[in-house]
Amino acid sequence: MKPMPPRRWILLGTAVVFTAVVVWAVLSLQNDDSSLSVAARYVKERMCWSAESSTACTLKAMAKYENRGRYDEAISTGVAVADKHPDSFISGWIYEEISVLYLRKARTDSGRAEKYLKQAVLYRDKALPSASDSVYALQPLVVISESVGDLSTTQRCVQYGNSIKLLDRMNLLADEDKDRVAQQLRPDLAEREKTGRLLEWIDAGIKRVSGKLSASGCAQQHRSPG
Repeated sequence: MKPMPPRRWILLGTAVVFTAVVVWAVLSLQNDDSSLSVAARYVKERMCWSAESSTACTLKAMAKYENRGRYDEAISTGVAVADKHPDSFISGWIYEEISVLYLRKARTDSGRAEKYLKQAVLYRDKALPSASDSVYALQPLVVISESVGDLSTTQRCVQYGNSIKLLDRMNLLADEDKDRVAQQLRPDLAEREKTGRLLEWIDAGIKRVSGKLSASGCAQQHRSPG
């Protein structure tokens, strides 16, 4: 029997090593604590492949554009991602940031301010469904509504009213949290203090916006966001 040529031995050895590496890689990926799995997760996050990291990467990209004053690119980046799953809580964060960007555009371009403020309200409304049951998620939407009221000449009364409506909703949710903490066998003091500070913020907001409603000659009606 003729001996196998050296080249065949090299090819066979390479195939064996390759197969062993593939098997090791598959087994390592099945083990969440293996170094390969950790590396794979890192690459996946850096490349924005997962839904969670994709959102983080989107917000990071938006912030980068915003810092450079490229608001339109920041907005289009957010819309492209959020509109794929418009009802998700994650998309709500992106819509909120888009609303803030339109506020910034309104502040820097008085000639088209009302147009941009309408867009700020539109994206605030898109963020609202996923935030309606979270007292802390509602907080920035209150600020957006009040800011639109401060800047707009045509929406002032409506948006101040919307701020009050959102603050009322926050007040209800914060009171529920306060009652829940009070009923605990060992109340969490840190959580109690946090809720107390939030209730103070809500109370101050209601007083402030109510004053603006009165000073603007608006009928103080609680309007739903719109």
